[in-house]
Amino acid sequence: MSDKLFSKFNIYDQIGYFLVGSIAILVGLLNYQIFDFGEKIIDFSTETFILWIIVAYFFGHVIHSIANVLIKENKVVFSDSEKEILDKARIFFGVTKQSDNEVYLLCYMLSSAKDITGQVQSFNAYYSLYRGWFVIFLLEMEFLAFSIFAFGLNFERSIYFGAVSLLVFLMSNRAQRFYNYSRSKTLQTFTLLEKLKM
Repeated sequence: MSDKLFSKFNIYDQIGYFLVGSIAILVGLLNYQIFDFGEKIIDFSTETFILWIIVAYFFGHVIHSIANVLIKENKVVFSDSEKEILDKARIFFGVTKQSDNEVYLLCYMLSSAKDITGQVQSFNAYYSLYRGWFVIFLLEMEFLAFSIFAFGLNFERSIYFGAVSLLVFLMSNRAQRFYNYSRSKTLQTFTLLEKLKM
């Protein structure tokens, strides 16, 4: 893979970690405000700006680690049309004993390296981003459910709980959509490369 493509891939990943971590921090601050946990302990200023970038980046990695535990994509089931492409990929790569998923990963690596549009990597990055946000709001929904059980329901909490529940649904839907986009684009790109013998 060229340095240019490798750099682009890294940029997608790093921005994704930062955006996920930033939303995690904002949700935490919102909880602090809504539940009035006491004196403000977080200081945002120009002096602490770099520190909060690092903290957001760290939380991004933590959330993605949690996502890896909570979310298990169905990576072994392929449609008939996808299996047809994977059979062609076996011939292209000269492999016969690998599983469909292993062959798909070879297609992904080739497609990522040769995809000058960047769509394969960008779709994968969007999937990772929405998956991270889904986990944040899922954990927040569970925290709110516990707080409602422990402290009772009021109008503000019920509105917030409803909004977070909606975000859980939307982020889950978007994550699944971009997962499908990434998988489809990977196989489409491989098909084009295979036809062109690249």
